[in-house]
Amino acid sequence: MKVQGNLILFGVGLLLLGTLVYAASEPTAPTSLTQSSSSTFNGSNYALQTVPALAGNITALLIHGVAQTKAWQGYYGNITGSITLDDVNNYTFYNWSSAEPQGKIYATLNSSIAWNAVECFNFTNTSDAGANVSTIESYYGIVDNDDDGIDETFTATDHPTFQVGSRSLTGCPTTYIYQDDTIQTSNFVNVLLYDAQLNGTGWIYTTLIENQSSGATNDLICYNNEECDFQILVNEDGHGTNVATTTYYFWVELN
Repeated sequence: MKVQGNLILFGVGLLLLGTLVYAASEPTAPTSLTQSSSSTFNGSNYALQTVPALAGNITALLIHGVAQTKAWQGYYGNITGSITLDDVNNYTFYNWSSAEPQGKIYATLNSSIAWNAVECFNFTNTSDAGANVSTIESYYGIVDNDDDGIDETFTATDHPTFQVGSRSLTGCPTTYIYQDDTIQTSNFVNVLLYDAQLNGTGWIYTTLIENQSSGATNDLICYNNEECDFQILVNEDGHGTNVATTTYYFWVELN
């Protein structure tokens, strides 16, 4: 059944702290990742509303409600890292550390990604690896007319041009995460990508690290008025009685 009212798209917020090492031209796993606090919707923050009834009266009401999404999880946090000159055994010849690195963060269902085959996710595609908007929504229990579906969330294509490995991408499905509890379309861009060599579950959730310049000490304000380096949305099926979690692999790519 379609739920009326505003849908909170963040789901559970997590603070991730990653220390990164970058040497190759492709994304790599973080060298460390720490999960911190987590929270979810609290209906008791809204006061009970009462309406007086008087026999014989007919009264018009305007009601606004809020329902927590059952299709999305939000992550936010900070990142440190370094660019390194390593050999095949990860012995370091030289290292350039950065407390405020720039780059991208990716989240995937798969533990192996063909980064040289990554492209924009195509909502209507049926010819490559077979995934389209119906595929991804069905995987997470989202029905076509849900207000918090994939194409209802990634409604823009105006992200900055960026590279994934050696590939330059532009015009991909895009959305922007809130800042200070407010909608905005300038920062914390999220982009939906796809590994064309994978069958079925090759979608890649992507965000740009929001350090405005290398070595900057002031972070942007994230959704809850705290400072952070990144915010990223991923899908998760919490419909009906489904209480199972979904495991995501995180990747980083430093500029």
